[in-house]
Amino acid sequence: MTTIPEKNGESSPRPPHTLEPLLYKPLADQDIERIRDIEQRLEEVTRTIQQFAMLDFSARAFISDLGDVVDAVAAGVNFLGEELEASYSEVERKVADRTAELGVITHELTRRALHDELTGLANRTLFWDRLAHRMSLSDRRRSGFAVIFVDLDKFKVVNDTLGHAVGDQLLVDVATRIRSVLRVGDSAARMGGDEFLVLLDEVATRDAAIAVANRLSEVLGEPYEIGSAWRAVTSSLGRAMGPGTFMNADAVVAAADAAMYESKQREPGRFMIYGEF
Repeated sequence: MTTIPEKNGESSPRPPHTLEPLLYKPLADQDIERIRDIEQRLEEVTRTIQQFAMLDFSARAFISDLGDVVDAVAAGVNFLGEELEASYSEVERKVADRTAELGVITHELTRRALHDELTGLANRTLFWDRLAHRMSLSDRRRSGFAVIFVDLDKFKVVNDTLGHAVGDQLLVDVATRIRSVLRVGDSAARMGGDEFLVLLDEVATRDAAIAVANRLSEVLGEPYEIGSAWRAVTSSLGRAMGPGTFMNADAVVAAADAAMYESKQREPGRFMIYGEF
């Protein structure tokens, strides 16, 4: 303990330092308001940061006119928010672009998986699905449906004498002509090679199906531009009408195929009806 010299030469103990007067000194009203203001501004900065955590990067902390340390912190938080918002917007844009690209690719892959690449017509898988779906609706529809099997006569001769490129163009032209006679709801497919299928979705009567088949036979019988000349290429057609007693899509197509084969055997270029050979 330090001592304080006295006048007569003797020393006396120095009183200890104490913070008690400072601790219990009451704060002025303006100091209290100042502390509350700082607390509120700090709470708002905290809330802004919490909003960033919830991916709300548009939030901004309040900056007062005081220019103190709290304002500096709020300004830094706001700058961070601007950076995060810009970065997140760029990420969202890239994600949207990639999603759109993926949608286009998926659509194209689906199209290729269900359509013939050369003619653009439905392929076997899609046609079978459509025919099976139409057969499932037979109990709810009064009208029937029909399947027409189309086979080009002597297509192999075209391929062998004029080349595959000319043969491919002939198949494309045939597909175009088939499309030209389809009605709303009808569909066509390429089975492969020179064989095509047509589904007439709504057929009120047998004569109505025959009328469409005759129109198809006529348009396919017109001359084609093959190589450097116009040449006639006949097609043999067979038709099967449903629902009848067919158990599934395979049975309907097989019946139409049988009618087409009978047509080709008797006289190429003719149209035959299943069950009426």
